[in-house]
Amino acid sequence: MEANGTDRVKSYVNSGCKKPNDSVKNVTNLCSCKRGLLNHISEAKVIINELEGLLGDVTSAIQSTHGKLSTFSDIEFGVELNDQAASDDLEEIVGFSHSQNTDCTNTEEKKSSDVTHFASLMAILYGMVKQDYLMQEKIVSALDLKVPSEELQSFCEMWSWRPFIDDDIMHQAWKLIP
Repeated sequence: MEANGTDRVKSYVNSGCKKPNDSVKNVTNLCSCKRGLLNHISEAKVIINELEGLLGDVTSAIQSTHGKLSTFSDIEFGVELNDQAASDDLEEIVGFSHSQNTDCTNTEEKKSSDVTHFASLMAILYGMVKQDYLMQEKIVSALDLKVPSEELQSFCEMWSWRPFIDDDIMHQAWKLIP
């Protein structure tokens, strides 16, 4: 094409001439990216399952110690949980923990309150992570060649915004790790 670079050929190329090789490369890249995203989703599912198991273990341990805590698995952590609800729950838990800590004279009661707080925070984190995973899973399953660019843009924004993850709660959780 370089050798026959007439104005007519140049205008044809500039107007959007598609080379068959470019289309094949684009489809190959799309398939490769989707495979990578599906791999990410399957790894995330493994982590979600591990978190669910850990949450069950923590619930069992607390119930065997206290005998009065409802199981976290009985709490609904589905799509209904959102940032505000998670934040409200955490404020309630933190308020409960602080109010008990000032009245407690027994260190055993303080430890019990702290453990309950940690378990509740863990349950909230699990709910946020699971919702984020479900959103990502829906996005990846919707990807194909027919998705309009506007929809792809909204997928990218949702993925990067992480609307179900509350940064304040995440920072509080990180502070608890020694």
